[in-house]
Amino acid sequence: MEHEERADQMEREADRMEQESERVGGKIDQTRGDWESKEGDQTVPGAQPDVEGEVRQEIEEEREEREQIERKAEQEEEDDE
Repeated sequence: MEHEERADQMEREADRMEQESERVGGKIDQTRGDWESKEGDQTVPGAQPDVEGEVRQEIEEEREEREQIERKAEQEEEDDE
């Protein structure tokens, strides 16, 4: 009997957790949709991506790659000598 009561209790808890998970998932979907609509609205400050920052990051990555290539070429020249 005790095992059946515990099993029933665990089943109720699992059902409660599933309902809570669905509720939270719905809130996440609602929030995501709200944010996506704000990203498309130029009047919402801070909602548009930081294009300048992205460009700066790309430039920095390209500079680092170029430096690595130059160091490798210098190393190969030293090895050839």
